Amino acid sequence: MAVPLHLIWEIAQIRAYEFPETSLMTDVIGCFLPTLGDGLMMLIIFWTGWAVFRDSRWILKPALKGYVLIFVVGILLAVIVELNALYLTGAWRYSEQMIAIPVFGVGLLPVLQMVVLPSATALLLQWMWRKGKMRRV
Repeated sequence: MAVPLHLIWEIAQIRAYEFPETSLMTDVIGCFLPTLGDGLMMLIIFWTGWAVFRDSRWILKPALKGYVLIFVVGILLAVIVELNALYLTGAWRYSEQMIAIPVFGVGLLPVLQMVVLPSATALLLQWMWRKGKMRRV
């Protein structure tokens, strides 16, 4: 459920990055791998919450503590991934369209992504759970 949201975000922010490829289609296809990484970061957020709250269903009722965890872990993961890609591996660069966060030296969009989309996913899961669209385990 979270991966499609991240793919949409990745495609929407594509012009804030500079890639060696010149074709938009190549860039869009290139969004699939980072999207899988985003999915992994979502799992890390979930597993962290599970470990901290000792409840595998914490995401269904995260309360303020759960959203703070999503916020903190999401920012931490985004900053680590961006710093690694920008300065260690050189996997990507930002275009002039990317707004940089001076404190971290990374782009605002990827940090927002890992705050907004995990929170939105939690809300979507809660809605689906309430509506009975998810199998209750």
